[in-house]
Amino acid sequence: MENLPNILRTRDLAVLLDMSPDAVNDLARKGVLKGYKSGNQWRFRRRDIERYLDRDGKNLAPPG
Repeated sequence: MENLPNILRTRDLAVLLDMSPDAVNDLARKGVLKGYKSGNQWRFRRRDIERYLDRDGKNLAPPG
């Protein structure tokens, strides 16, 4: 997790969470994932994603 940038785009987060970008955007719209809009694109802070993973006991998808 230390290698991740501080700000993640939807596509990058979708790969990490092993879900589609549409699913990530849907979770952000519902407030499940904490994010913010930059123009019409969602952005996510690394620390917010770390909290989400810790809270829900989820793991990142394996690299590759």
